[in-house]
Amino acid sequence: MIDEERAELCGAIIGDGWIEKREMGFFLAGNPTEDKEYYDSHITQIIEDVLNVKTKPKSFPYWGVYGVSLYKKCYIEALLNLGLPKGRKVYNASIPDWIQNSGEDIFFSFFRGLFDTDGCIQFDKDFTKYANEFTSKYHCKARARITSVSPVLMNQVFDLLTRNGIICTKRIRPGGFRNNRNNNDSYVVEINRKDAIRWLFEDVVPSNTKHTTKYMVWKKFGFCPPGTTIAERWEMLKNQVSPYSFYKRG
Repeated sequence: MIDEERAELCGAIIGDGWIEKREMGFFLAGNPTEDKEYYDSHITQIIEDVLNVKTKPKSFPYWGVYGVSLYKKCYIEALLNLGLPKGRKVYNASIPDWIQNSGEDIFFSFFRGLFDTDGCIQFDKDFTKYANEFTSKYHCKARARITSVSPVLMNQVFDLLTRNGIICTKRIRPGGFRNNRNNNDSYVVEINRKDAIRWLFEDVVPSNTKHTTKYMVWKKFGFCPPGTTIAERWEMLKNQVSPYSFYKRG
């Protein structure tokens, strides 16, 4: 079990973490509202199990994120010994060799951590010839994806998913000037098939409720409204608010 937790932590760090180049600090952080449950209830436990240290998530106002940090040399060395890279923007990030050379349980644990932090699931309306009145009106088509600036990492993820029978696609998202800044090319691995989406959420079982609440809403109602908050999705799941009400806004 501990190897699976190590693999999951590696995935999470490659997704949303970084070790300073001078090895002075380690940070793992995400959205201060949507990821808060994940850091409070899950990441702290994983770090405690793997590194034998208790951490308390906090806000980092300078970056506008919420997460954990460690500064002691022994913890940073332990993370580096897992094969993790250094640097905030790692364009050549890759899956550590020991994970690639392990069985599917270890890889899927790594994939869980990577998806929890660097993945997303979204839902689209169906505009194909197979659409009906319901699917063309509501966001029924699920798409799960992971995006990274590292082509090596995304090629490895795609190859390992395919090798384990998971049908997925990969593509390049060209860089350019967007959101008032220059962006590098990014690389995407996407899962679109219903059976693969179910595999992801019912076999791999992501730990971030930012993702799982969307899946649960989709599974319960057959669609998931876009642009909702995690609090709103919990309300839908508790039948405190109707998902149809989000289509009456504005």
